[in-house]
Amino acid sequence: MINDKNKKEDYIEINEEDIEILGEDGIYRKYEVYKRHQNKDKIKLRYWLPFIAAVIYTLSPIDLIPDRIPIGKLDDILLLVISFIYGIKKANFSYNPIINVIIKNIILSITITGFVMMIVIYILAVLL
Repeated sequence: MINDKNKKEDYIEINEEDIEILGEDGIYRKYEVYKRHQNKDKIKLRYWLPFIAAVIYTLSPIDLIPDRIPIGKLDDILLLVISFIYGIKKANFSYNPIINVIIKNIILSITITGFVMMIVIYILAVLL
């Protein structure tokens, strides 16, 4: 009886969530996930730099195609669209991948629709 009592005291139950931490590389994996999420916050701005540069290019008087030509504004619009879509695809809005994909798809669909409408309005303004 005394031995049974000692055996029960030596036995400790481990929660299911803690099993991964106690594994061979469980702590390392948890640390890697943590560091990866920390680094994503730091490098988000890097993906938006092309869009910021495109906005500066659009507002500057220097242009590849002069704005006086009716097609001159289209290169600005296309550059903004391409750089914005690049920023959206690379950015992370949430740590949950499913929510991240939903947010990206909503923003991309609204953005593409808006830019297509801008191009259509611009073409109609030039033709009329």
